[in-house]
Parts: sequence; structure tokens; C-alpha cells
Amino acid sequence: ALCGSGRVAARARRGTLRPRGLRTRLHYALALRRPLDAELAVYCAYWGRGYSCNPAAIHRAARELAPHIRSVFLVEPEAVAGLPKNVEYAVLGSRASWDLLARATYLINNANFADGVVKRPGSVHVQTQHGTPLKKMGVDQSTYPVVAATTGSFSKLLARVDRWDFNLSSNRHSTEMWERAFPGSYETLEYGYPRNDVYYTATAEDVARLRRELGVPEGRTALLYAPTHRDYSTGFDSRLDLEAFCEAIGEEFVVLLRAHYFYDRGVERAGGRIIDVTGHRSSEDVCLAADALITDYSSIMFDYANLDRPIVV
Repeated sequence: ALCGSGRVAARARRGTLRPRGLRTRLHYALALRRPLDAELAVYCAYWGRGYSCNPAAIHRAARELAPHIRSVFLVEPEAVAGLPKNVEYAVLGSRASWDLLARATYLINNANFADGVVKRPGSVHVQTQHGTPLKKMGVDQSTYPVVAATTGSFSKLLARVDRWDFNLSSNRHSTEMWERAFPGSYETLEYGYPRNDVYYTATAEDVARLRRELGVPEGRTALLYAPTHRDYSTGFDSRLDLEAFCEAIGEEFVVLLRAHYFYDRGVERAGGRIIDVTGHRSSEDVCLAADALITDYSSIMFDYANLDRPIVV
């Protein structure tokens, strides 16, 4: 299985995919000739990694508020097993997924759909974003050779931005950064992130259940350690000797290690008082389970701040 920078590269390449195979290309071209389905919405998060983040939160709300809309999540094959049982899905790259992308009126993503996706008149593309931009983003990265080399064509990036009708922003700072990093004619919706609503609706019972599911021993204080990704790194580096850290802080603490979503795992062998929660689908679940956050400049700090719990930067 791919991990680290290999996984990053694979997911980045998927952003440039067009329909594979002559039959699939013909199928997509024919599907584009059919009318849009006014009651079809297609969702995707983190290049198909699973059911998570703002698209999942909007998906849940839409099924409650607009049950007449058929909502379909697009995922990679390895993410299928982790989907909630009542979520309709299609595998990215399949003929079914291209048919959905051709016919959907509503398309919701926290990254970008493939370059081959055609923006049809009457369709509505919603870019939900998935973080707070402290780092350089979008075209602001063009002056950094290492980042530019892995990002690819910035003209293609801007072409993808041109498909956006709406761009979701969590605050005024983010709005200013998104509009500079991703210039386009879209309308900004400065409404906050739907994924963070759970920090205000979760009950004590929900938190206790999540701690059990993640393996936090009863009576222990859980410290979430969540460093961000660095573009110059070729693999995940915790930048902290977690075993020595656990030894120093005492037996009453455990560390929940969550690497950036570009990585599949944080450590080769978790165990003892280090619990690797990188593979857990929901960062919101992990935050709810933690008594405090330790991070660097990861934007998870802004999400975690909703809980009014200690943050160490």
C-alpha cells in the first residue's frame, strides 16, 4: 500500500484524471448530452479518501432537509469498507461515477473534481475547503520551486477554480486568503465550516463512546498530537520523540497521534501510550475524544478551539 509521499503523489495525480478508456470517454460524452438531473447531488472529500469533512456534514444535513435529493458520495475503492451503511456511493473512475458527474446538478467537494469533469450550464459546484489557510496556498505557491514541481500546472488549477460557483469560508481571514490564492468569479459563502457543528451538538455520552472506540483507557488524559504536512518532507516525521515524551509526562497521559491526511499512518508500530488515530475517518471525532491539543501550525487548532480546551502550539 502507498503511504507518505507516495500516497500524496497518487492522490495529486487523480486531480488530473480524465475518463480512462475509449468506451468510458464515449459514455461520459453521451451522458453530457442528457439533461441534468435536478434531484442529484454528488459529493467527494479528500480526493475520494472517504466520508468526511464538510462534504459529509453537508451530505447529512441535505438528506434531512432535502430528502428528495439523491445524494451520492464518490470514493476510492479502499474507502468503501469505511462508509456508513446508509450512504449511497460510487467508486471514483468507474463508469457509474462519470455518469453521476455528467448528470448531477449539485457537485460538492473539499478539494477539486478531476480535470476531465465538465462544468455544465445549470450545474452548481460548491467548494467547501477543508482548513484555515495559514500556509501558502494555490497560486501563492508558484514562487516555491519544490511546491510548484509537485503541484503541476497552475493554469490547470485556475481552470478547476473556474468551475466553482460557491466557495465556503470559515472566517474573514480565510475569505481574503482564498480569494487571493484561488482567484475566480465564484461567490464566497462566509458561513463557517459545517463539519464543526458537531463540537456544539455532541453530548458527554458521544465523547465517552468515541474515547472507547479510539482505545483511550478510562481515567487517562488524552493529548492529541497533530503536526501538519511540510511540502519538503518525503514522508511523515513526527518531529517529536513520542516515547520519550510519554515517559516524561507520566502514566496518567496517553497520546493520540494524528498525522496529516496525506498519510495513512503516523507510526509503524503504535502501542503502549501512543495511539495512532491517523486512519480514523473523522478528525472531529478525534478532537472530541482529546482533552488537549498539541500542534505546530496545523489549522486543526482553529477547529479544536471550538471546544474551549487547552491548546499547546
